[in-house]
Amino acid sequence: MKTKLLNLMVGLLAVLSVIFLTSGCDSDLVDINNSPNAVSEANVKTIVGQQAVLVGLQAIIGDWYAGDRSRVTSVWTRQMCAPPGLGRAQPGSWNTYSVTRGSGDVIDYTWRNGFYAVKLSNDIIDNAADAGLTGTTLNTYLGVAKFYKALVLGEHAALWGDIPIETRNTVTPFPVFVKQSAAYTEVQKLLDEAISHFQAGTATDARDLNFQGNQAKWIAAAYSLKARYSMHTLNYANAVSAAAQGITAAGNTVNGIWTVALTSEYSPWGHWAQTETGDPIRANKYYVDRLKSEPGDTRLNAFFQIKAGSGATQIVGYDIYGDLGGTGDELVTTRAAALNKYRAYNASFPLISFEENLLIRAEAKARTGDNAGAIADLNVIRANAGLTAKTAANFASTAALITEILKQKYLQLFLEGQAYHDMRRVNKTDGTPLFRAGIPYRYFYTQSEQTTNPNVPTGEDLFTRNELW
Repeated sequence: MKTKLLNLMVGLLAVLSVIFLTSGCDSDLVDINNSPNAVSEANVKTIVGQQAVLVGLQAIIGDWYAGDRSRVTSVWTRQMCAPPGLGRAQPGSWNTYSVTRGSGDVIDYTWRNGFYAVKLSNDIIDNAADAGLTGTTLNTYLGVAKFYKALVLGEHAALWGDIPIETRNTVTPFPVFVKQSAAYTEVQKLLDEAISHFQAGTATDARDLNFQGNQAKWIAAAYSLKARYSMHTLNYANAVSAAAQGITAAGNTVNGIWTVALTSEYSPWGHWAQTETGDPIRANKYYVDRLKSEPGDTRLNAFFQIKAGSGATQIVGYDIYGDLGGTGDELVTTRAAALNKYRAYNASFPLISFEENLLIRAEAKARTGDNAGAIADLNVIRANAGLTAKTAANFASTAALITEILKQKYLQLFLEGQAYHDMRRVNKTDGTPLFRAGIPYRYFYTQSEQTTNPNVPTGEDLFTRNELW
């Protein structure tokens, strides 16, 4: 079922891009039993149409979260890099924090794919009841749609600052931008509504590719997202409270999910690691050295592998900026370690996880006076990574404890993009790794949006302004 629906969604998304960018109007959904080009608004308002939208929403969410957004931020936070001469020139520009402003670039894709997901979320929110979904099934679809919409708006608020939160064609065909703080308020509101839907009762549904409608798992995941975006806005007390109700087991992660049945379903990192010539994005020495900073860290081998035929004898990262004292293999571009984790075409990619929830709770506890609780949470992460437990005696101050928590978060949430947000949230100090100067505080507004929407904020200060952080 999933394979069929995802294949049909490819044609749908091409149509959605034109409709959304030119008018902001409600789009139609292809009848899943007919041609993807046979778009009819009526199909959205049917049960089978809602089922297709739900699967399509999950498909685009995974590609948006694990795709260009993940690749660019992984380079900008020195987890990965693009050594020269490895087949694809595009990632090389990311090493210097340079991205183009043209339509179709990586920033543009992140913007558009995120709002495709918002559009599909709205197609469920606005039409599920009229389509005939009722009771616990209706609760499930509305809860999941609002969860994913909140996820997109939260990440876009973090990446761009001021964003549209209402994209439906109401008073004006051009979405209006709101302040970053208002966007985060909307995120929390959507998550509260999602939790209310889930609490009212959910229905088992195989089209929910993560939890199949499991009530408790969805409620916990929504609270973990509330904790994440409370951290973004420096509301540490709310982060503690939300994380306490968040994900409590490693198996309850919300993932982007792919299969290997069709090449169009390959995961973004799987595609780049296996299909792009020469593994064009490799391990950065900065990140590898931190994985090696304590003996026995099992994440080193979990995340990376020696590139076949490279001649390297151990996992090393490339010293891309020449500022880390790289010698030998660390200055040989072809010997930088290749990606291991997320390398498989069908490798799931975490959108919100137990590990992130635990690290959010640890930092928020430390910032609100509960150092003992913070150390207990920290030690779960350390133990899972093969590291020894810490005690209060290991930390001369709360700031030192926060430093360690942020370090473990940087290492644990590999490629997930949250390191970029943390880097700015704490102003590159107070425990984050020492990132290079010059990294933008914001993504720029894309050419496609500037061309179609007169409400786009202007001014170069947008890229250095740090409103909440």
